[in-house]
Amino acid sequence: MSEGSGREPGQDAVPGQDLDTRRRPLAPTRREAVLGVAGEMRGAGVPDEGLEAERLVAHAIGVERSELLLRGSELLTVAEAERLAEAVKRRIEREPLQHIEGSAAFRDLVLASDRRALIPRPETEQLVEQVIRWARVRGPLAHGLDIGTGSGAIALALLTEGVVRHMVGIDVSAAAIRQADENRRRATVSEHVFDLRKASDHVWSAILPGEQFDVIVSNPPYVPDAEIGSLPPEVRDHEPRVALAGGLDGSDMIREIASQARERLCKRGAVFLEIGDGQAELARGLFEAEGTWNEISIDRDLAGRERFLRALLD
Repeated sequence: MSEGSGREPGQDAVPGQDLDTRRRPLAPTRREAVLGVAGEMRGAGVPDEGLEAERLVAHAIGVERSELLLRGSELLTVAEAERLAEAVKRRIEREPLQHIEGSAAFRDLVLASDRRALIPRPETEQLVEQVIRWARVRGPLAHGLDIGTGSGAIALALLTEGVVRHMVGIDVSAAAIRQADENRRRATVSEHVFDLRKASDHVWSAILPGEQFDVIVSNPPYVPDAEIGSLPPEVRDHEPRVALAGGLDGSDMIREIASQARERLCKRGAVFLEIGDGQAELARGLFEAEGTWNEISIDRDLAGRERFLRALLD
């Protein structure tokens, strides 16, 4: 070894490799990364740690989860490892996985997802399915109204699945309207087919005089204000409060919808609402108080909870 080379005995360089590269620890393989992230998720109390780890690693390296382990022994690049570390940090801080990924699946749609609007849930997919089953019997639906459209998930599903020809989506949040517009463009749905409107401080302010609909559907805010603090941190700290808080008993917007829903429906029209667990009789009573309906029924979600109200006109 020549004087001044800076190497200690036994540190002969590998040809073509500098010291910094030799001393840098190897990045994990994809399989190792999934196992390591799952351990971190478990330690932080994140549920479904195995699934979440796969999704985070797939997101960091830019592949579908189904493709992730096809080459499980492949090393992550430095850039991929850095992206994964940042994603894991955000998830451990309980930011929703959909916000980290930037998208949320809803039926056949992939929607933009961030803090502007509520992440669509599986229960809301069931709400759409209820409308579809009713529409098969009722016949073609020309005009629909989505109250509290948020990401636009309900309206876009009904439009893209051919259930309704034209939807109006209203929301009190300008940020939610912007996200719904982004999702409208993602789904290649024209603004003439999906009409987005900003409501003021009450639901019906965005509806034109005499405007009527074949179906009114809504996943309104229905969490009692006092219960917001007990929600999971992903929901409590990262989703818009306006999409969650339903007032003292959680029924503020349900009451507002019930106040004019009947006169806003066409003949043989229907209202479909997602409601909170334990709100069935309250919601039914609000609709019964506002006029005569052909039928008011409550249906359960897949977990057996009373989750959906349906009100039908002759």
